[in-house]
Amino acid sequence: MVAGPQTVLPVGALMGVLAEPDTPEAELDAFVADFQARFVPESEGEAGGLREERLEAAGRTLLIGRTGPAEGEPVVLIHGYAGDHRSWALTIGAFEGRPVMAVDLPGHGGSSKDVGDGSLAGLAGAVGAALDTLGVGRARLVGHSLGAAVAARLAADRPGLAASLALIAPAGLGGAVNEAFLTGVATARRARDLRPWLEQLTHDPALVTKDMVEDVLKAKRLDGVDEALAALRDRMVDGADFAALRADLARIPAALVIASRADRIVGAPEPGTLPEGWSLMFVEDAGHLPHLEQAAAVNARLRAWIDQAG
Repeated sequence: MVAGPQTVLPVGALMGVLAEPDTPEAELDAFVADFQARFVPESEGEAGGLREERLEAAGRTLLIGRTGPAEGEPVVLIHGYAGDHRSWALTIGAFEGRPVMAVDLPGHGGSSKDVGDGSLAGLAGAVGAALDTLGVGRARLVGHSLGAAVAARLAADRPGLAASLALIAPAGLGGAVNEAFLTGVATARRARDLRPWLEQLTHDPALVTKDMVEDVLKAKRLDGVDEALAALRDRMVDGADFAALRADLARIPAALVIASRADRIVGAPEPGTLPEGWSLMFVEDAGHLPHLEQAAAVNARLRAWIDQAG
């Protein structure tokens, strides 16, 4: 333990370190010293410019980050596999003047770790239940990777909910997902094991910082996260949910798809495979995270797409 009994710590502070029995003490001491040197407590209830709140919806606790005005159709952001609402730190500025809600999917971030059967329908149902609880009947959905598939599934299952739909590096539309990556992220226990997998996310591996690796590891240390990630991996690798989603694409609102031909995690969709009326933007010098790697270009396109919908 790093903190002693009865110690009160700020959110995100280091309480202790779990490590393999043969881990050298010097390595543990170095980790603790580095963490404490870099740690900056967040203001209570706020992270990355988003006000955090937890709500009960359909038997789960979901964390949602919010910003912007209280009135109007919100932009709802849905992150990808092993991410959370903070994944949108460079994106939320694109929607200035609009209400924004960034949801932590079940199994991720501050939400309940129970993912049920791990299906797209189940995840979409959880997001839909959260929006119902908040009184949102119509929204502008933006999703990344797994979250893009969830957003599309939600639009298909709840006709009339999606005022517009934007899918960034969407899972299931560009071929099979990278099973080795999903397994590597789900099973990694140390930074040196996790880093090579995270480096597959980007066009430039140097963009994967030490902080990024440690943030993912910190999230994975929470009880139930590894099991949730494994369940979601199995469902994605099976592919049946993605096949069902592709069959339903023609009956959901025309979407904007932002992708990279260099995406090593989900691949890139071919223009001819998307329904008529859909818009496809390829981002150069990006991998699976174009909204982070080329934020300015992606934000401009997202803003134009959202504004176009009224």
